[in-house]
Amino acid sequence: MAISADYLAGVFRPQNEIRNALRKGRFFWTIEFVASSDHVLNDDLVTVDSFVRALARRPEVAGFSVTDRVHSDDDPDPVMMAKHIRDHAGTQPLVHWSGKDRSITDFESSLEAMSAAKLENMLLLTGDKLKITPVDRRPRYLESVSAIKLAKDNYPDLIIASALNPFKYREEEAMAQYLKLGKKIYAGTDFVITQIGFDIKKFEEALFWMDTRDYRVPMVANVMALTAARSRFIRKNQLAGVTITDSYHEFLQQEAELFPEQAPARVLRRTALLILGLRMLGYSGVQLTAIHTVDQLMTLHKQIDYLAKKCPDRVSWNKAWQESLTLPKAFIANPVPGKAWYMSSHMVNRPSSHAPLKDRIKYRTMKWSHSFLFDQGLGAKVLSGLVKNIQRHSKADKILERIERLIKAPLFGCETCGMCRLAETQYICPETCPKGLANGACGGTNDNTCEFGDRECIHSRKYRIAKDANVLSQLEHWLIPAVPDEARQTSSWPPHFRDEGPDIDKSGMDKPEPDISSDE
Repeated sequence: MAISADYLAGVFRPQNEIRNALRKGRFFWTIEFVASSDHVLNDDLVTVDSFVRALARRPEVAGFSVTDRVHSDDDPDPVMMAKHIRDHAGTQPLVHWSGKDRSITDFESSLEAMSAAKLENMLLLTGDKLKITPVDRRPRYLESVSAIKLAKDNYPDLIIASALNPFKYREEEAMAQYLKLGKKIYAGTDFVITQIGFDIKKFEEALFWMDTRDYRVPMVANVMALTAARSRFIRKNQLAGVTITDSYHEFLQQEAELFPEQAPARVLRRTALLILGLRMLGYSGVQLTAIHTVDQLMTLHKQIDYLAKKCPDRVSWNKAWQESLTLPKAFIANPVPGKAWYMSSHMVNRPSSHAPLKDRIKYRTMKWSHSFLFDQGLGAKVLSGLVKNIQRHSKADKILERIERLIKAPLFGCETCGMCRLAETQYICPETCPKGLANGACGGTNDNTCEFGDRECIHSRKYRIAKDANVLSQLEHWLIPAVPDEARQTSSWPPHFRDEGPDIDKSGMDKPEPDISSDE
């Protein structure tokens, strides 16, 4: 039954409950709402209506999170869906916005729509791989770092969340996540939401990094009620960035077979325990995924209230968590993959990573060449005089663009983006990332392998080079802008010498170099 507008007006305050919770330091929940083109909007809103009375009774539930193109690449516009949900639920939702196959212009339009609809919260994501890859063009991704900066520069009152995937088990891909997080924070992130995960040590590690770097930004954990069926689906479809080990997967399957009636309750109890543990660690809230009914929500609340009394400290919580991962005959699930890397040196099971000799030699050679040809050297003076006045898209520019590509494509995989950032990306071209990411890795890597599965992640290579060259601070602080569409297929040399190259924001460089120590 639909709830009247008068009832909503009486129950819900017009304030932004997510903002209020963040400012007051109150642990809060958001409930993920998956916007899908497979459902009729009115049917989806019936689901929202069914939660409203429950939300009114539980003030820690701050509202809904509205996803963006999770089911398909053609799912409804999240801003439009969020407006409908806000009007039905009476609370400000968190609007997810994915940069996959979107441009700066697309994002500017969405920001204008957010402002017009008086929506106040956004989670900005680079996005996972497209479900269907276009055959006639290369899809572009608007990187989250660029989107955060653009949003904060133009709409400073927006509450902006960004994502972090701490569930990485190689040094390079783990540190690529943490260093890029620094860029997101310097760009203006108000709070951080983790990827879905089940490794409590990695949740701790994320907080340890935030504390070590003095990042005073709240952390929210993405928590999924993981059933046997969901585990099968995620592993079959290789959901980007979500780690479910063979051990944990087998545990869930056996649990469902041994306890067909009790398995759903066991899943909710384990989810409640995880939320309680995260609250103990100091997380500011949780984003709930795969909670689809009011009964599930209320059961989860009751379980947390009950477990909080049974597990008043970390020791009792650890014992309860281990018991929740144990089946009869002593089968114990391990959510952590083998040879996992952790930031604390006493947990490291892998040797420290270093760049191959050829990468180190190439970096030094290219750094000297760049200085000589494009910075202070004699070559720069000569080249500047030859090309400085050539304008984009002119006949001379087309000739120069071909020359630039002929030289740089074999060396770097250059696609003549018109705004060369090699000097800021350890001389590894960001265009060789399938998503074209310059500021750091997305969350979809696995064991240093790109989400697309056909190469090592270029940001793992960048990390090794930067670490050996003692320039890790560049990976944490240098905000590299997105390439405008109109610059592509032009030469980057003339604008470089006119001081019209990429405007790198280095405002965070006052922090000390990250100290990444691990056992050799």
